[in-house]
Amino acid sequence: MGISSIDQFRNLFSDAGVDRIYVKVLAPKQDNDKNQIVLASQLEGLVNAFPVREIRLREPSSSTKKRNSAAGRPITEAHLNFFWLDGKGNRFHAPDTKLIEYFQYPEARLSGFLKGCKWAPAAIRRTKQAEFGKRILGIGANRVGEIFGQLLTERDDPVVADFPELAPSGISGVLGILNVTGDATVTPQEQLTRELRGIVAAGWHPSVRNKGGTIVPFKGNQGAGYTLEALLGVETNALKEPDAYGHEIKSFRGDKISLMTPTADMGVEGGLRFRDFMMTYGWEGKKGDGSHRFTGVHRAGKRSNSTGYLLRVSGFDPVSGKFSDNPDEIFVGISDPDTDNLIGGWSLEKLANSWNTKHALAAYVPAGFRKDPDGGGDQYCFNAPWFMCEGTDVWRLLRAIASGLVYYDPAHTIYANGSAKVRPQWRIGTSRLEAALRELYARVSVVS
Repeated sequence: MGISSIDQFRNLFSDAGVDRIYVKVLAPKQDNDKNQIVLASQLEGLVNAFPVREIRLREPSSSTKKRNSAAGRPITEAHLNFFWLDGKGNRFHAPDTKLIEYFQYPEARLSGFLKGCKWAPAAIRRTKQAEFGKRILGIGANRVGEIFGQLLTERDDPVVADFPELAPSGISGVLGILNVTGDATVTPQEQLTRELRGIVAAGWHPSVRNKGGTIVPFKGNQGAGYTLEALLGVETNALKEPDAYGHEIKSFRGDKISLMTPTADMGVEGGLRFRDFMMTYGWEGKKGDGSHRFTGVHRAGKRSNSTGYLLRVSGFDPVSGKFSDNPDEIFVGISDPDTDNLIGGWSLEKLANSWNTKHALAAYVPAGFRKDPDGGGDQYCFNAPWFMCEGTDVWRLLRAIASGLVYYDPAHTIYANGSAKVRPQWRIGTSRLEAALRELYARVSVVS
C-alpha cells in the first residue's frame, strides 16, 4: 500500500526537515522527451523555494520550435542538492539535478534528476508514465539546503484520488503550496506578513541575536538586522540561502542599504591575495590609526572621488537594453580610465550566485533605534510601511548597476594590529528606495 493520506504525505517531508511542499500535478504526457518537468516560466521564485548550490550560465539555445522562442540571453542552470524520497522516507541522492531557465521559450525546468541516481520513481520516466495514471509531484527544501522530491501516482497511492485543492504558490501558476505544519495552504508571503505585522505592532525590542538557537544580547551596528531575524526565528548566519519563509530580510536605518558582499573574481583584486591587493592599491587611513584602507562610492559612468576608478557593466548595451549572447563578455568591473587596467571585476556567474540565490523574494523593513529609557541596552522598533518584493534575477541587478541605482561601496580595511576586514559592499540608497526596488524587482508591494 502506498501513501493513503495527506498527513502521511506531509510527514514524509516533515521527517526530512521540510516546512512547505510545492506541488505539481504532472501532465498526462511528460513535458518533453528529456525527462524534464516545467515548474515555472522563469527561475525567479524557484531559487528561493529551492536553495541552489551553484549557478552556471551557458550560451543561449538557437531553437525556434516554440511560438515565443527568442534567443539573446545566456541560459541559466541552477544546480540543486536533490534527493528522491520513497514511500518509507528513504533518501536517494540525484547528484545531477538542476533547474534550467530557457529564456527563449520562456520556461524553467527541473532536469537531470535521473542521472547518477540509484533509485528514482519509475513513474517519473516518460517511457513508463502511462502505467501509473494521474501523477502528483511534491518538492520541498529544508534549512540546510537539501531538496526532496516525492511522486504520488493514481495506481499506487490512494491519496491521489482525493488530493486537496491547493492555494497558488505565488511562484508559478502550475505549483500549489502545502504547508507541513499549521495552516496547510497559507503562502510564505502571507506567513511572513503576519509575523511582521505582529513585530511592528509590538513596538520596541531589545537588541539581540539568535546564536545557535539561543537568544543573546547584541550591541553593534548590525543590531537592527540581527534583532529582526531573531524575532522571526532566524539564526545569525552567513549562508547564501534566504532568511525566513524563503525571503531575504533587510532592515534598514539611515541613507543606504547593503544588498550583498561578493568578493571580486576578476581583475587585479580577483587575482591577488587580499593583503597584497591592499598594500598595492589601498592607502593609509586618514585618522592616523595605522590602518590601511580601500573605500569609496563607485557608480556606473562616474569616476570615484576616492579612487578615481570607473565602474561599468560590460556586455550590456544601455540603449537597446540587450546583453551579449556570450556569458564571458558580461561582467561588472572597476577600472583605471587612464590605463584601462581592470582593478576589480565580478563575473556574471559570481553575481548570479550572490544575487539570484537569496533575493528573488525579499522584505525591506525600516527600523528605529533608541537607548532603553530604563537604563538597559540598545532597542529597535520596526516600522510600516515596509516593502515586500518578488521576482528578480541577475539581469535586473545588472541594469540597476548600469543605471547607478545600485553602487559599489567597499570598506576594505587592514587595521594596525594586522587584522583584516574584507567588505566588498553593493548598496542602494534609501532616498529613492521604492524606485530602486521597482527596478530590481518585478513586483513591489507597500505594506502599511
